[in-house]
Amino acid sequence: MTAAMLLDFPEDILIYLYTFLDVPNILCLRQTCKRFNEISNLTIVWIHAWENHIFRKGYPFPPKFEAERTERSRPRWRIQNMSRAELEQRTRHAYRLARKWLYEYPIQTNLPDSTFKGPLLPLLPHRDINWVVTPSISITAVRFVRSVRRCPSNLDTETADESILVLSVSKGIWSVLTIWDVPIFLYGNDNTQHRPRKCAEWSPKGGLFTGLCLNRDHSSEADLAVSVVCEGRHEIGLFNISDAGELLSICTIPSVPTRASTLTEEDSLFLQAMQPMKPMTLSGQLLAMSDDTASTVIYNWKTGAFAVLEHEEDEVGVWKHDHVIQVVFAYRSVLVVRAKSVHLFPEPELCLASPSPVDFTDFSTPPGLAIYSPIANHTFGWVDGVSVVPTYSDSPVYSQPGTLRILVRLQSDNPWMANEHSLDLYELSLNPNAVGTPAHGHEQSTAIECPYLFPPICTSRVSSTRGPLRCTDLALGQCGTAIWVKPGDRASHGLLMSDVYDNYTSVARLNGLESDVSVSIEGSATESLVAGIFPGPLNPEEKVRTRKICNNVSNNWTALDYDEAMGRLVLGDATGCVRILEL
Repeated sequence: MTAAMLLDFPEDILIYLYTFLDVPNILCLRQTCKRFNEISNLTIVWIHAWENHIFRKGYPFPPKFEAERTERSRPRWRIQNMSRAELEQRTRHAYRLARKWLYEYPIQTNLPDSTFKGPLLPLLPHRDINWVVTPSISITAVRFVRSVRRCPSNLDTETADESILVLSVSKGIWSVLTIWDVPIFLYGNDNTQHRPRKCAEWSPKGGLFTGLCLNRDHSSEADLAVSVVCEGRHEIGLFNISDAGELLSICTIPSVPTRASTLTEEDSLFLQAMQPMKPMTLSGQLLAMSDDTASTVIYNWKTGAFAVLEHEEDEVGVWKHDHVIQVVFAYRSVLVVRAKSVHLFPEPELCLASPSPVDFTDFSTPPGLAIYSPIANHTFGWVDGVSVVPTYSDSPVYSQPGTLRILVRLQSDNPWMANEHSLDLYELSLNPNAVGTPAHGHEQSTAIECPYLFPPICTSRVSSTRGPLRCTDLALGQCGTAIWVKPGDRASHGLLMSDVYDNYTSVARLNGLESDVSVSIEGSATESLVAGIFPGPLNPEEKVRTRKICNNVSNNWTALDYDEAMGRLVLGDATGCVRILEL
């Protein structure tokens, strides 16, 4: 077929032919002639490219375009609401990022076994943005708030750039929370004059922040919850963060639910005895807040209704410290992960905790304090960091729930343990007997069916080294990528005789056997930022791939956050510096 005959085809046939091309080939064909350039600029071409090469393959895509999300359900995308230029940019970015995760091993031809594949090359970031918040004042928390699409006055909509809102918390004499606007250009057209801009700052005099959480549902009025201790008072402030980065106060709620007239004296005494709590999860109008012993409160900040989740005492009359790490609203349940325990609670019914301006003329919740006990529990031992994410089945029914994936790092700074250490990935599978059964309030039942099968099953393991860390955060994405900080080898500090450090170790999906593929290089005292790719859409093998991103000779990272969909990391350190890396 000659080129002239191909150009003579009707437009709808040429559009159909474009559906067989991947993103690089579409861009190459665009440069051959004017007509192919015009066709490649049609929205329908990029809708097909997104659907065939991003969505169906399960690759990460920016969550700001998720729509029709219901609580605890799989997101859907409405890409038809995006402009052609924006859809093309997002699709190209997602394709490039997926190719980077899927990068093949370089063949080591000098090895005796030609079938052996050496360690993956470092996952080098292509963009590095850093700035100092307050010199010599340690950063205690960093978070990506959201991306904001902007069109500067000197640019048209086809070349509009993007800004990301980043939150940082510094802790000196008292805590300071700052919102930053960081300009980002998708194709690397960074202008060095465009530096991060401070949008808002909040620092109650004499106040210290004990916890914070962000609302991932951007349609909700409340975006941020922060717990503050100030002059002996424990309070939780709720804020809205505008697209301009302004921090707008909504309300202040007590860190322990207030007494209600409908509660008995015994219940009121129980609330008074509870320890102050810190916010853990904010989803719509629901705020999950926990203490560091045994209690979690699910609180509706709009109505004041709440329920208490509490596990049993360690000993009669004795509550031991058990640091809370994460609270997850799971399928018809609430998962509370602590430093030495994991408890699954039934989805609670909330009772009214204090008078509300809403007229509850048909309020069916019985008076009294709702206290729920766990329906399942497990322990991993003492853990440093945990990250829990839900996955979804491949069913065409998007709301079909899937398993919970739990990435766990056991306590890593015990000087009496061996230098070898690991991060373990567990899965909590759905109980087939519980899926599809009526939720609470729809059918009376004498027994509560556990929605998940306990105990969790270990599916993958990544070798690491043991050592002290300031940043124990783990970040696991829904597509199977994970980011963590790996401590420097203790041998370099004279704690061990050996000076060997496993830069890459792949372990097969656990079925009682471990892979013996490992490559060792000279150890180092510096901590490093490591990416792991677990089996899934970005790793077709049954082995875990690990890629080093960068080293930190100062060993002073203190905080970490990760946006899998955009391939962005943000790090805070003890010198007051914040750094954004884009993969």
